[in-house]
Amino acid sequence: MPKLTGGATTAEHKIATREAMLDAFIHELHEQGWQNVKLQTVAQAAGVSRTAVYNYFPDKSALLLAWSTREMDRFLLLAERELADRENSVDRIEILVKLTLVEFSLQRFTGIALAELLSAQDRENFLEHIVPLSDLVEQLVQEGIDAGTFVDSDAGATAQLILACVESRRPMLMAGDRVDSVVATTVPFIMRALGVSWPTSLTADPTDRPAHDR
Repeated sequence: MPKLTGGATTAEHKIATREAMLDAFIHELHEQGWQNVKLQTVAQAAGVSRTAVYNYFPDKSALLLAWSTREMDRFLLLAERELADRENSVDRIEILVKLTLVEFSLQRFTGIALAELLSAQDRENFLEHIVPLSDLVEQLVQEGIDAGTFVDSDAGATAQLILACVESRRPMLMAGDRVDSVVATTVPFIMRALGVSWPTSLTADPTDRPAHDR
């Protein structure tokens, strides 16, 4: 493991080392593909020994699980900030859908495709990182139902259908389609399914620039 630098504590150093490993892993995944990712090359890219990587992650599946959890945590913090000052249920669903589509546009692979390469147990663990997002969508849908803004429905089932709709847009975004074009077809469909008269407008739009300009 690298020597401590500056005023870093041991705890801070461990966090920084773990982050470096995850960053190195995703770079290797992008460059080499899942089958060719090696802990040795991840260690070299992170500037640590292979033994150090094993101290944190026993295999590349563990790296994938840790990376996906980290990215979901980051996304949920972003969503929390964007939703904090919004009370209207329509605005809140619209913002979350747009943020998710923007996130998809910045990715180079699909989580579902990677999950299929994992063992049954690792696949189950990997897909669990989606649960907090599903819970958030369900919460927003239920808020809209309770307020009389959305048509009465099973909030959990509706949330799953919304996520399935959004997920279906991922390949288009990864292929280079403009976020605003995908938003223009996806958001109205979801809103009409919720029983919302469309169009409406937001004062803040996280997709008014193409993905490559963000």
